[in-house]
Amino acid sequence: MIPDLYLPRGLRGAPLQAAAFAQVPGLEQVARFGTRAQLQGGWRNWLLGFTGRSDLAGIAPACIAAAALAARPGTGRPQDSTAWIATALHLQAGIATVHLEHGGLLRLPPTEQAELAAKFTDTFGVSGCALTPLPAGEFLLETPGIIPIATAEPERCVGGAPDQLVPVAAGAAPLRRLLSEIEMWLHAQPLNEKRRGRGAPPLSALWPWGAIGRIVRPEPRASSRAALAFGRDAWLEGLSRLQGNECLELPERLEVALGAAAQASVLVAEVGGEVQMNRGGVAEAMSRLDARYVAPALQALRSGALDEISVILNDAHLQLQRASLRRFWRRAASGLTGFA
Repeated sequence: MIPDLYLPRGLRGAPLQAAAFAQVPGLEQVARFGTRAQLQGGWRNWLLGFTGRSDLAGIAPACIAAAALAARPGTGRPQDSTAWIATALHLQAGIATVHLEHGGLLRLPPTEQAELAAKFTDTFGVSGCALTPLPAGEFLLETPGIIPIATAEPERCVGGAPDQLVPVAAGAAPLRRLLSEIEMWLHAQPLNEKRRGRGAPPLSALWPWGAIGRIVRPEPRASSRAALAFGRDAWLEGLSRLQGNECLELPERLEVALGAAAQASVLVAEVGGEVQMNRGGVAEAMSRLDARYVAPALQALRSGALDEISVILNDAHLQLQRASLRRFWRRAASGLTGFA
């Protein structure tokens, strides 16, 4: 899964934008030979079905992410407390506005999470709000007196203005006020000075999402398909814990994941993480992800080391089996046009 690259649909120039990703031969082959389906509920719902945990569909993502914590979410909190996944963002300032660029989705190390959570308690604890570190580098944010509101998942807004992130629903005013207060508070945090000192992007905002859905404590149980997950994502970590596993760090090479004793492997590779690690632009990051994961997966499929490959990008699901590679009559797709 590549969860943070969404190409425009139905707009003039959209096909050209998709075709501009030139150095992705693996993804071009996947689009040429694979069977395509459009995902209405996104990659998370697809993964629940794939792993045999469709019983978790409709549960608020924050409840699933909280399964990675030892304590039950909301334990000791007021009855009207809403739980959110809070993702740290670095917003890029422009001449007249700010943007959320690739590389602006931040996953903090445990030491920085602990520091920020403690400072948050000092400032916002009197109001009952709480910020709890999650293993994947994000947070669980609890907000008493603020109703659950549908907010965009930040990965879906990368490359655009943060106006897409600001909730405008009825009853959203208390949440907007809290977000503004958090932005001003972050601006003065010593942690940001430390990050600037070592060349890391400072934190501009904490974005809450994942509060909408059934508010229940998910039941842990083994799934019908044992899938080992790799990546840094709070929801994915919670899902892994519910299945008795731990979400592992994304390997440098696909061969590491293939060497794990698992019925299936799930890799969630963010373009933003690749940009942060190796600099460069989005096209270069996609080229590296293609070379590290997609192209080797195709080779493993051809050799019989893999039975099946699924690639999800831009809410498009492309599935291949070994027999799929015999569809030579299909024309090759240029760049990412097969996912646009």
